[in-house]
Amino acid sequence: MYHWFVLLALALLVVLGDPAHAGVWPREKGEGFVSGHVRQVVDAPDDAPTVSIYGEYGVSDRWTIGGKLDYAVADRDIARMRAFARWHVPDDGGPWRKAVGFAVEGAEDDPQAVPSLHLGRGFDTAIGPGWLDMELAANASILGERVDYSAFAQIGVKPNPRLMTMVALDVTRMDAGAQVDLTPSVAWEYVQGKHLQLEWRSALEGAMKHEVAAGIWLEF
Repeated sequence: MYHWFVLLALALLVVLGDPAHAGVWPREKGEGFVSGHVRQVVDAPDDAPTVSIYGEYGVSDRWTIGGKLDYAVADRDIARMRAFARWHVPDDGGPWRKAVGFAVEGAEDDPQAVPSLHLGRGFDTAIGPGWLDMELAANASILGERVDYSAFAQIGVKPNPRLMTMVALDVTRMDAGAQVDLTPSVAWEYVQGKHLQLEWRSALEGAMKHEVAAGIWLEF
């Protein structure tokens, strides 16, 4: 598993700017963002996909609230829900942006409380502005005594004003072991404030899976 962290560190040196759609940067007061995705397991093309809807809204210059819903088409049921709030630390003029968050998420029979810490910064690269967005979180089961820990990092670059290229590493540590997922993606702004996104998720460790997703981003 550790060689993937080395690869990520090397990538940060290469893709080191204006951030785009990153959790640590506050949504402007009164502005919103909504995305919808259809996700399909590549290894089981006959299975019904999962549909996800995500949204966030800038309540103030320091507070962003939002939520996410995953709907399993095969079961005709909500597979997972999430509601969150983030408080963005005032900018001190340094290179790093900071935020703290709290969420309630999970399924009906396993709700979880999730405190989180967010860090991010923008960079200049030879091919365009880039950004790094990181999140450290603890998922504490509300009905039980289980606590899982997760780390998320996304790096991205805009080689074109309308094109974003990104890669994310998602690591979750559980009693049964670690789940490590790598997700490269691209987003194209076909109309101002509207993006089409494609992504591929592959498990590097843990439950093996390969998923493809297509979605749309809307800013308003």
